[in-house]
Amino acid sequence: MQNNLTIAICAYNSANVIEETLACVLKQTFQEFDLLIINDCSSDNTFNVVQDFLKKNKRQFKLINLEENKGIANARQLALIEAKTKYLLFIDSDDLPHPSLVKKQYEMIISDKNIIAVSSWLRYIDEKGDKLKGGFFIGSRTKEEFDSLARREKLIFLPIQTLFNREIALQVGGFRLDNFPIGKPRYRDFCEDLDLWTRMSDLYKDGKYIITIPEVLYYYRKGNEGVSSNAVAMSLKMKFIKKNLKLRRAGFNEIYFNDFIETVTAAEIDQLHKNARAGYFLRNGFFLLKDKKFIKGTYYLSKSIFMNPEQFMQKLKANSGLLK
Repeated sequence: MQNNLTIAICAYNSANVIEETLACVLKQTFQEFDLLIINDCSSDNTFNVVQDFLKKNKRQFKLINLEENKGIANARQLALIEAKTKYLLFIDSDDLPHPSLVKKQYEMIISDKNIIAVSSWLRYIDEKGDKLKGGFFIGSRTKEEFDSLARREKLIFLPIQTLFNREIALQVGGFRLDNFPIGKPRYRDFCEDLDLWTRMSDLYKDGKYIITIPEVLYYYRKGNEGVSSNAVAMSLKMKFIKKNLKLRRAGFNEIYFNDFIETVTAAEIDQLHKNARAGYFLRNGFFLLKDKKFIKGTYYLSKSIFMNPEQFMQKLKANSGLLK
């Protein structure tokens, strides 16, 4: 019998971690899914590691090896097109899904024809796979909660392990690839999933909804990050997604990112850089506290709160797990 779900893993230079991820996929209590791996022109041994592991474990799979690295948005869109099932679930090549992830999310999405995506909570792990404090504890738990967010034109933030209706994702345009600046930063790769979830949320008008299971069913590998242009690029992409959300809901055509970025002022860019620094102090303050460096950690957190108190409260709600 043909499967109704595809699990897709988009990999780039993941040779040292992807076996652990694949092992978690093979331990899923629900195994009625197609397995698709996109190797985005890795310069390491990812392709051979995947092939050898899955052949050794006698698991049927499809492995696509790209000859040019084109980034995560391109790899996700390729998976969206290559999959032949009604539903699709992405798992990152260095993350660890809980054994019941697929079963719980799949059973939820098929329980109601109006559910177009099902997500869950995640917890952070470090590069060694050890659990960290914090995670991603956000998402609508009921249709009413989702409907309220959609009606108020809110961005729909969901982690990557969101099982979704592939046909509807294609219907709303899939992952956006065109009309971005050439070169770095590669803007199309930032918040590419946020863009898709938010466009799918337009279907609330048809009674469709996205729901989150309030359980930790995924472990996301997180490193100690510095301040980089990526944070600013991500913020610009979120502003672009919000702009198009408002345009669509008002009945106007979307704008291209190339046109949008020309309208951003120097003052707005400066504020985004300040927000990025606040985010850096916030993230690394928590890491310092975890390492028992209390004086420096407290200083970093205090600096972050002073620079952007609203961001601190948002992160506390979404990532700390204290306000679940």
